Amino acid sequence: MKIYYPLVVFLLVTVGALQAQQPMKFGHINTAEILQAMPELKAVETQMEAEFEAKEGQLMSMQEELKNRQTAYQQTAEGLSAAERSTKEQELMELNQKVQNFYMLSQQQIQAKQNELQAPIIQKLKAAIQEVGDEQGFLYIFETTSRLPVYMSEKSIDVAPLVKAKLGIQ
Repeated sequence: MKIYYPLVVFLLVTVGALQAQQPMKFGHINTAEILQAMPELKAVETQMEAEFEAKEGQLMSMQEELKNRQTAYQQTAEGLSAAERSTKEQELMELNQKVQNFYMLSQQQIQAKQNELQAPIIQKLKAAIQEVGDEQGFLYIFETTSRLPVYMSEKSIDVAPLVKAKLGIQ
């Protein structure tokens, strides 16, 4: 037992000395701000606007057709037989359902396309953050917009300028 006591004391002193030489470094970053500054994201936004406008144009056309058919039905409904009226109403309900389905599908397609186009940009940002963390010796880099951690020391360093420099943006 007497041999272990000096060995344990020696290890504790050695570990303490090593920790004193390398202070723990924590950083913080606002990734949304950096993403907005990346030129690649601006190209994606332009492409997504064109995609959205195309889908919106198709939807408007479908809604206009539905409106015109509803108006025509309302104007001629009194002169139709019960069977004809029922058929026309069924057609209007089907067209309305088609418009709603197109809207929902379009939203899903636009979201999927946006995720697909943004994935490489987000990966590039993550890689730059990883490189900065490794190069600068950070133990952790926290996202400031998530409001975590609940305590942020004044010693925490905003690594956004370093990441922007790594990405070559202002």
